[in-house]
Order: sequence, then structure tokens, then C-alpha cells
Amino acid sequence: ACIQCGFCRLGCPTYAQSGLEAMNARGRVSLAFHMLTGNLSPSKEVAERLYNCMLCLNCKFTCPAQVNVAAIVQAARKRLVEKGHLPKIFKQLMADMIDLGNPFNQPKEKRADSYPDNAPVGKKAPTLLHLGCSASYQDVKIIPSVMKILDAAGVDFTALGEEEVCCGYLAYLVGDMDTFNKVAKTNLGLFKKAGVKEVLTTCAGCHKTFADIYPHEGHQDGYRAEHIVETMERLIGEGKLKLKEKKARKVIYHDPCDLGRHLGVYEPPRNVISAIPGIELLEFAQNRALAKCCGGGGGVKAFDNELGGEIGLERVKQAIAAEADLLVSACPSCKNSLNQAAARARKEGLGKIKVMDITELVAAHLAK
Repeated sequence: ACIQCGFCRLGCPTYAQSGLEAMNARGRVSLAFHMLTGNLSPSKEVAERLYNCMLCLNCKFTCPAQVNVAAIVQAARKRLVEKGHLPKIFKQLMADMIDLGNPFNQPKEKRADSYPDNAPVGKKAPTLLHLGCSASYQDVKIIPSVMKILDAAGVDFTALGEEEVCCGYLAYLVGDMDTFNKVAKTNLGLFKKAGVKEVLTTCAGCHKTFADIYPHEGHQDGYRAEHIVETMERLIGEGKLKLKEKKARKVIYHDPCDLGRHLGVYEPPRNVISAIPGIELLEFAQNRALAKCCGGGGGVKAFDNELGGEIGLERVKQAIAAEADLLVSACPSCKNSLNQAAARARKEGLGKIKVMDITELVAAHLAK
């Protein structure tokens, strides 16, 4: 369906940084097509271009034909993996995912370090709170916040603690389906053992994996997946989650690519933020389907950290220009990327802005 018109240049964050056609959606589609037809052999050089894609899907929404470039790139990455061209950095991450249950080379026993003392680990409950690797190993505030919210609303939930393992999303993104399938089977076993009916996540990538990728790849097993923004919107609507005003703040919301463009979840987080007394919700000029990536998508943070950092800085500069007090997202990976960018903006004298996850914002405004 790609007619090589080049409209995707308007959306591609890596093209905006590089100006290279091979770093644009159109160029990546060409590489994938010629690899598919046999006119181009899988190689390290081809991998360098295809693994620099954020898989953010912005290009789809500037494309007249709505071509799903992310799916094309992911399929091409599978072919690269099959031919032995998975970049070295990812090989270690995949091994850690299997051996340690996370791609960060962290010991299993540290996974529950930020759990509050009253965390319901191992209890029987209909809802399993899957915290994910980013919230567990790269953050200390999201896990206590989400558990505080669920406790305040009287939600009966459980968590796996040190037994929890990675959802496998990164393995899927880089095209290593062997690792992905192994991790998915492990998770289904854990869900079945826990006897849960619902899997609740704070991470946009985890939610996409459980809600969309597992079923598509034949790993669905009767559970329902929900992201915390959907849960909070429902609880507020039912009157089970009451919020109070603390101080007037201007909050700008960043749409995670996996939650927004990939799954169409745009309004629940905005409804939650708008329900907090004293909060003024601001919008980026490019929001919802046209929102720019945080710089942490598609595995690029590991493959080309400098490129990811530049993209994240652009997003933070936009938030500062909008005169927001807080930059809020609904994904631990986004928070991590934007936090790093905000620190750099501060250091370079570009302005100051605080970055928070939406669960932190809500937890800070609980009425009880």
C-alpha cells in the first residue's frame, strides 16, 4: 500500500533528528520490501536502520493509506533475527529476560524492593497487578502509588512479588520470537496458578502485550487485560475513588505510543486528570494520534541511547514551552525517558519541569 509519497516524514521522530531517508518510515518500508523480495540480503547495515525505529506508529497517522509501518518493521526484524543479525546489545537483554525474568540484568529478589509493607503478595484475588520491569527496577514511586489507589478504592487484588517476570514485550519488539514465546508461556502459567480473571498494569507496553500481542500470538487464556488509567476512570465514575485539591497546577499529558496510537486509549487518562480538583489539563500541539514519542520506544533506548535522548528532549522542550508545571504520562518507560530529558533541559538552561506518572498524581490527591 506504500506509494512512497513521503508524507510519513511529517511524523517520524528519527527522521526529524537525522534527515536521512533510511531513518524515515518510507526508507524502512523500502528496506523491508527489498529484503522480502530477495533484492536485499539481511545484514548488520540493514539492522542498524531497522533497529533505530521507535515503532511509535506516528507515521501511520500522517500516511494517506494508513500503512502500519511498525508491523512491517517488526516483521523485518524477525527476518533479521532468523538470519543471525540481532544486534549484540539485545542478545544479552534476551538472555537476562530468560535467566533473571527482566532485561535489566537485575536479580529477581530486588523486583519487590519498592513494594509497601502491606502489599498483597501471593494472596488469592480476582485481579492480578502486574507491575512490570520498568516500574519494578527503574522507579520507586509508581508501585506504592498504584497500590495506594487500589486500596483506597477497595479493589481486591494480588501481586506476584519476586515471582513476577517480564511480559516479553521487548523480545517481541526486537523480533526474537523464541524468547517471547518462552516468556509468554511462563506468564500464562503464573496467571493460571494465581487463578486471576483480570491482569492490571501500569505500563503501556505490558498492557499492549497482554491485551493485544498475547492473543494474536496464541497465548490468550481467559483473562481480561486492563490498564490502570481505565481502572481509575471507572472507579472515579463509580464514586469509589475520591480526590481532593492540594494546589493549583498546570498538567500536560503525554500520550504513550503503545497506549495511545497502538490501542486507542486517549480519553481515560485525560478524564482522570480532569477529575482532580485544582488541576488544569493542558495539551501538546501534537497530541493523541499525532503525539510525539518520548524517545524510549521500539528498543531504541538500548540500541541508540543518544538518539532516544534527543527525541525525549524535544518532547520536554514542548512541555516547557506550554508553561506546564507537571509533565504526566501513563507509562513507566515514558516517565524514565522524560525524566532524563527534563534533567538535561534543566542542566542546559532550557527550563524546568517536573515529570510524574499518572498514578503518582492521583495518589497524591486521594481524599483518604
